[in-house]
Amino acid sequence: MIAELDRRFPGLEVAATDNYDGLADAASIDAHVAYTERFDPKRFPREALFGQPSLQFVHASGAGINHLVPWDPDKINVCNAAGVQDEGMAQFAIARLIAMTCHFFRYHDQQQERVWRTHDPLHSTGGTLTVVGLGRIGGACARVARAFGMTVFGVRSRPDACPGVEKVVGPDDMHEVLSRSDYVIIVTPLTEETRGLIGSDAIASMKPGVLLHNMSRGGVIDETALISALESGHVRAASLDVFESEPLPPGHPLWGMENVHITPHCGIVLTWDDYIAGAIKVFLDNLERFMRGEALVNVTDPVRGY
Repeated sequence: MIAELDRRFPGLEVAATDNYDGLADAASIDAHVAYTERFDPKRFPREALFGQPSLQFVHASGAGINHLVPWDPDKINVCNAAGVQDEGMAQFAIARLIAMTCHFFRYHDQQQERVWRTHDPLHSTGGTLTVVGLGRIGGACARVARAFGMTVFGVRSRPDACPGVEKVVGPDDMHEVLSRSDYVIIVTPLTEETRGLIGSDAIASMKPGVLLHNMSRGGVIDETALISALESGHVRAASLDVFESEPLPPGHPLWGMENVHITPHCGIVLTWDDYIAGAIKVFLDNLERFMRGEALVNVTDPVRGY
């Protein structure tokens, strides 16, 4: 990042820190802009970041900004790296659903045990998918799913039509499309409205035997209700990339469930270097706009939460 800043903006005063104790010194240059990479609110309390009086523009290296809410949008623009990970996350999500459908996880376990046994796939072709959170990443999930012959429904706060999505509904009508879906991908931002959105009622409305993949935030799902549905078989299997508490505590019951497939908040088909390179480019282009007094892109809304 610093090398790219030097190349594109010679003479720009830059301070960097990777710990809370260094934040005050970094901010002492009367900084107008902050770039946060892998922001850890435990190490960098948001109050310390937004407490810098000169701050005008914060750029998050990822898409989620729930850890930065709230802020005053009349004083500070908070932007994100939306767009960098859309296709990679879509491929990751659909791949996880296909792996469960075709029993790839089970076959991997059988290989370790040297067991030769076949299993019928859960769906021969196609199937119906509901994407909860039909933003840019959700739209990419819909495109990839359509390529695999799936019928796609979508849920989002403003139920406008989306290319390749047969039906788009608002949260109030979510249960109706969930009841018709073989697969569910959850990719909605975590906001006050979406916290606990996939609770016991939503899970009960899902089609029996549904396959679920969550790559939004852990707080969107009621983990207790999900565990109960996994134990009963109502949710046949779940691929989970995000959790209410991260890292997932060693004693958490999800670890020991055979029909749960866990990844450590890494749901993107990009190398870390490629992802950071893309996120940095979005920031540098935005920084150039900021320095010219032009409108920024990827500006988020603290009220909507994205």
